[in-house]
Amino acid sequence: MPDVTVINNLGEEIHVTFFVVVLTNWKNHLKPRERWTTHLASLLLPFEARSVTGSREFSPNESMEMSAAIGGACAAGTASVVPTGALFAGDMLVGIPIVSVPLMAAANTDDF
Repeated sequence: MPDVTVINNLGEEIHVTFFVVVLTNWKNHLKPRERWTTHLASLLLPFEARSVTGSREFSPNESMEMSAAIGGACAAGTASVVPTGALFAGDMLVGIPIVSVPLMAAANTDDF
């Protein structure tokens, strides 16, 4: 697990971060010529820098917002698949041909 040093060679303060999917390590208000060393996981991590003027700081709240958005998207995707799977499973277990009969009828037609 390497230590990585970021050096601000710009003439203005910046906010910097490394992230996997959400923010993992960040430093706000890195001054010109200032160094920031952080200990990172042995992964390929994207890096982002923001100008201090007119931009917001990196924060734990931003990281949590990203996590919530990703979690919500996963839940929505799962919710869209589970009812269909449950319908097929119920069709097979209970023996009620809700799904299989129309699908088999469509597959056996000469319309394809």
